[in-house]
Amino acid sequence: MRLVRLLGLLAVITACLPAAGAAAASFTVATTADSGAGSLRSAILASNDPTVADAIQITATGTIELETALPPIGDDVTITGPGAGSLTVARKGSAPPFSVFEIQGATATISGITVSDGVAVTGAGILNGSGDLTLVRVTVTGNEALREGGGLAGGGGIFSNGTLTLRESIVSGNSAIAAGGAENVAAGGGIETEGNLFVERSTVSGNRVEALAEGGAEAEAIGGGIAIASGAGATIVEESTISGNLVRAADATVATIARGGGIGSGTLTLAGSTIAGNSAELDGAGASTSSVEGDNLAVFGATITRNSLVALPQGEGESCSDPIVSSGFNLDEDGSCGLAKGSDLVGVAAGLDPVLKDNGGPTPTHALLAGSIAIDRGNSFGATTDQRGLPRPSDFPEIGNKEGGDGADIGAFELQVPPAATPGGVSPILVAAVPTERKAPNTRIVSGPPRNTFKTKAKFRFASSEAQSTFQCKLDKKKWKACRNPFKRSVKPGRHLFKVRAIDRFGNVDPTPARFGWRVKPIAG
Repeated sequence: MRLVRLLGLLAVITACLPAAGAAAASFTVATTADSGAGSLRSAILASNDPTVADAIQITATGTIELETALPPIGDDVTITGPGAGSLTVARKGSAPPFSVFEIQGATATISGITVSDGVAVTGAGILNGSGDLTLVRVTVTGNEALREGGGLAGGGGIFSNGTLTLRESIVSGNSAIAAGGAENVAAGGGIETEGNLFVERSTVSGNRVEALAEGGAEAEAIGGGIAIASGAGATIVEESTISGNLVRAADATVATIARGGGIGSGTLTLAGSTIAGNSAELDGAGASTSSVEGDNLAVFGATITRNSLVALPQGEGESCSDPIVSSGFNLDEDGSCGLAKGSDLVGVAAGLDPVLKDNGGPTPTHALLAGSIAIDRGNSFGATTDQRGLPRPSDFPEIGNKEGGDGADIGAFELQVPPAATPGGVSPILVAAVPTERKAPNTRIVSGPPRNTFKTKAKFRFASSEAQSTFQCKLDKKKWKACRNPFKRSVKPGRHLFKVRAIDRFGNVDPTPARFGWRVKPIAG
C-alpha cells in the first residue's frame, strides 16, 4: 500500500516537470509586419512563456517599423537576425516615444540586427532594466534619450541597469539631451550603465550628450560615448575603440560641466583599446562654476589601463582629467593621463589615422600609420587577436620590442606583418618607420584653448613623432625658446599665434613647426 502511494506521488511530480531533454521553443519571424502571425511582436509574446528557454530566428530582411512598443522581454531568449546590414528594427517616425527593445529580469542574447530611431527619456534604443543582455554583431544607431523641461536623460543608445555584454558591435550616432529646466543632466550618448558592462572588440563612436540649461541653474553633460554611473558595477573595455563622441554643456547660471567626451565617471578597466578623437565642450559664460573635464577620459574611480592608446583630443580639455593607474605598455599622446610605468609612452605622437573606417573585421577602427611609435611597443597581456580578429601580436623583426613586451601594437589595431619582405629584409609598409639620424621629427599640437574665448590663460599640449624629443616654443613675435610640455601663458585680449617645433635626440629640428591661432575676446563692461 505504501509503495502504491509512493508511485502515485512520483507520477504527480513527474507530470509537473518538463519532459527530459525537451527542446526549447523556437519561433520564426518571416515578416517585417509590425504585428500578426510570423511577426517579431507575436514571437516575443509567445517566448515570454516562463516554462522553457526560447529561440527566435528572424529570416525577414528590410525594416520592421514599430507603431507601438514591443512587449518587454521577460523570459530567457535568444534572438538571431540575418545581419545588422540586412535587418533594422526601428520605431516608426510618426509613432509616440518608446524604447525599441526592453529587457526585464531575463537572460537574453540578441545578434545580427540594427536597432534604430527609439525615443525615450532613458534607454531609447535598448532599455536593459534588470536583465543579463548580450549583444553580438548588433548596430545601435540613431536613437535619442530626450528630457525637455529639466531632469535627467540617459542612455541614448542603451541604458543598462543589469549586466550588458557588447561583442563585435557598433553603438554610433545616438544622443542624450536634457534641456530647458532648472537642472539639466544628460549622460551616456551611446551607453549609460548602472550595472556591469563588458565591451569586447566593439566600437562606440559619433554619439553626443548635450545639457542645455537655456538660462536654468545647472547643465551637466557626462560620457559622450559611455557614462558610468556612481556605484555601478565593473566596466571593462577590451580590444575596442571609443572615438568621435561629444559632451557639451551650455547656458547655465550656476554650474556648467562637460565631463568625459569618450568615457565619463565611474570605475573602468581598459585593455588593448583605442580612445581617440573625443571632445568635451562648454559655454560657461555667466555660470559661477564651469569646468570641462577630459576630452577622452574623465573617470574618477579606479581606472586601470594596459596596452591602450589615448590620443587626438578634439575639445576644450585635455585627454584625461585625472591620473590613471597603469599596468604598462600604454601610449598617452598629450601627457595628461599621468601614466607612470617605464613601458608607457607619454607625450609622443601616436601616428594614428584620424579617420575611423573599415580596416577589416566587423567594426570600424583607427589604423596605425606607417612609422607609428605604437607599432610593436606593447604587450598583448594574453590577447590573441586585435579588435578586428586578426592575430596579436604580429611582430616586425626589424623593430625592437619594449623590455618586457611581446611585440604587440599598442591600442585596438594590430598592424600585420606582410607575407613578403623587400630584398633588403625590411617590410615595405615600415620603410617610413626605420629611424635614421638624418630624419627630422614631426610636431603636432594635441590640445589648446578654444579658437574664440574670453579666457586669458592659454594652455597647449603637443607631441613629437620621435620619442625623447625636446621642444622649442614661440608666442606671437617673441623669439624661439626651449619650453616644457604643456606650455602655459597668460595673454591679453586680441589675436595670438602659438608655434612649437620638436628637436629629436640627434639634434634634428622639425622644419615645419606646428601652429595654432586663437582670439581672446574682451569682457564687456
